[in-house]
Amino acid sequence: MSRLILCVVLLFSAAMLQASPLDDARNAGQIVEQPNGYVTASSSAPAEIKALAVDVNERRAEAYARIAKKNGISVEQVAAESYKKRIGG
Repeated sequence: MSRLILCVVLLFSAAMLQASPLDDARNAGQIVEQPNGYVTASSSAPAEIKALAVDVNERRAEAYARIAKKNGISVEQVAAESYKKRIGG
């Protein structure tokens, strides 16, 4: 039983160590985090990277709206704080 638990933990850890497509695009300079809490794809980025940026921004907008409503603050405040946390500020 403990071996099974160890295997599950190791598999989960390995999955967490893999970079996400967003991280890969950031590292390649194809997507940049903006101070407004959203991302921008570079003009030379491939279509799938531009689509990824659109998807990320849509998901973030929804999440920011939920968090803002829950905490009684503006979406812009949530987005700005999110940016600060992402860049380690």
